[in-house]
Amino acid sequence: MGRVSKGEVCSVEGCEEKAVRSVSREKIEESKVGFKLKNPDSRRVYLCRKHYKEFKKAYRKNVWKTERFTRGF
Repeated sequence: MGRVSKGEVCSVEGCEEKAVRSVSREKIEESKVGFKLKNPDSRRVYLCRKHYKEFKKAYRKNVWKTERFTRGF
């Protein structure tokens, strides 16, 4: 049983919603989404539904597409 299922709160400063997913801090930095985190030194970042959607959108735009197209060539 992980921390999300135990009721961890979103790690974004100012948000008190229940977390839905956890993501590594490195992926958050790669995506350049610009979240201000409550604890920037932690290894994992816990995100609510709204912030996870923003992260996923930024990750696909900034990281995923470039990895996908440069990997096969």
